[in-house]
Amino acid sequence: MDFLGITYASILVLATLGLVVGFFAGLLGIGGGAIMVPALTAYFLWQGVHPDSVIHLALATSMSCIIFTALLSIRSHQKHQAIIWSITQKISPAVLLGSALASLWVIQITSKTIALIFMLLMFMVAIQMFINFKPTGLSGKKIKTSELIPVGFFIGFVSAIIAIGGGSLTVPYLNWHQVNIKKAIATAASIGLPIALAGCMVFATQSTNQNLLPKQTIGYIYWPATLCITLGSIITTSIGANLTHRLPTQILKKIFAVLIMVLAIRMFLSFH
Repeated sequence: MDFLGITYASILVLATLGLVVGFFAGLLGIGGGAIMVPALTAYFLWQGVHPDSVIHLALATSMSCIIFTALLSIRSHQKHQAIIWSITQKISPAVLLGSALASLWVIQITSKTIALIFMLLMFMVAIQMFINFKPTGLSGKKIKTSELIPVGFFIGFVSAIIAIGGGSLTVPYLNWHQVNIKKAIATAASIGLPIALAGCMVFATQSTNQNLLPKQTIGYIYWPATLCITLGSIITTSIGANLTHRLPTQILKKIFAVLIMVLAIRMFLSFH
């Protein structure tokens, strides 16, 4: 028997993935792509999807999930008036462009190449988490629009390649400009929305190997997984957030950093 065109076993696997992603997103403020992309790649290979399309599907589907988690985060942070909307407004056009161009580029390259790029970038993210690098702050001057444009393009481009909301890049950058850490996290969450929207728009309209993809796809977005993962993450995101001040998050970040490196390596090796 099946539901949404997929088996109940698949629904259970995807919903469980959502529970895990949501918990760590709430607890550590980590974007879901670090877990979702390797996990979905393994899931699609398990389902017999052609290897040439599995990572494209994983990236696109992860991006679609980020839209919903970003909206939830924005709603939560806005209650505390923590988002610096002036920064979001100025940086979003460049973020949109960077994310869209990265998504267009990713569609043109092989899964094996994407896996290598993903692994290298994830190593950089993991190292940053492990050593908890915090750049020396600049004087508290207003960030110029001329600076936000190239920075936004870079954040959008890199984030789209590894399907993250951009917090791993945006928060240290804003912190460097002496933006309060809570406001930096909140503003990064708002910037994650244009990253995800631009990536999803490209992935939903530019699929070139539709005959190699599962039937329940919109472009490269496998919407049953989007639904199941999102529902699972909604349940656990608040749980993780509530445990942030009760658990040793710095130790957990180091463990998580090792985990995402292992997952990235495992994904890369699956194409050899």
